[in-house]
Amino acid sequence: LVLYRDRAYELVDRGFAYPCFCTESRLNVMRHTQRSKGMGSTKYDRTCLGLDKNEFQTRIDAGEPHTIRMIIPRGDTVVQDAVLGNVKFDHGNIDDQILLKTDGFPTYHLANVVDDHSMDITHVIRGEEWLPSTPKHLLLYKWFEWDAPVFAHLPLLLNTKRAKLSKRHGDVSVEDFVDKGYLPDALCNFVALLGWNPGDGDTQEVFLPDELLSKFSMGGINAGGAVVDTKKLDHLNR
Repeated sequence: LVLYRDRAYELVDRGFAYPCFCTESRLNVMRHTQRSKGMGSTKYDRTCLGLDKNEFQTRIDAGEPHTIRMIIPRGDTVVQDAVLGNVKFDHGNIDDQILLKTDGFPTYHLANVVDDHSMDITHVIRGEEWLPSTPKHLLLYKWFEWDAPVFAHLPLLLNTKRAKLSKRHGDVSVEDFVDKGYLPDALCNFVALLGWNPGDGDTQEVFLPDELLSKFSMGGINAGGAVVDTKKLDHLNR
């Protein structure tokens, strides 16, 4: 926790973040007011951004509960994604993200950047639902003067009705399929083909693990969602 706290206050000292003393009740009123005005999504109104440094330091020293928020600058960020290509985000649609909560714990946005840098992570491969958060992460890498990893956002897994796969609609974990007797090689083969193909007209569908290792590449991943049809898994398992 000391590591994340020190990084958060480093950003405050350098003018990239600020303490926010707004209570949850005040934020709820703010959100309600914005919704009543027809705003589709709510954003923090930056009430605490204009606080004088001496004032907020006095309040911090007095033990007043506060969060640390990042300052989203004007402009835009282009995410260079290994799967989706270049995706541009207008900063006007991005909220001043909380980095450190009142209890001293970091949010995912600060923690994942600090952790990945500390562990020398070179590639961040995650679901496409995290793509809208990536501009915030890239800003943090820039402000800390760290090299950003390669980002690759994978398409969602969909059920046969093309809705996002969820536990409400059946098995979604590897353990579920293992418990039913599916073979490890069949599961690996099946999962690899969800949103990926070997390309170059290669129609091979049944792969031994070593073949997958030799043929798999990020460039073969599709941008669209992948339908999870267990009929194919049954075929591979046989």
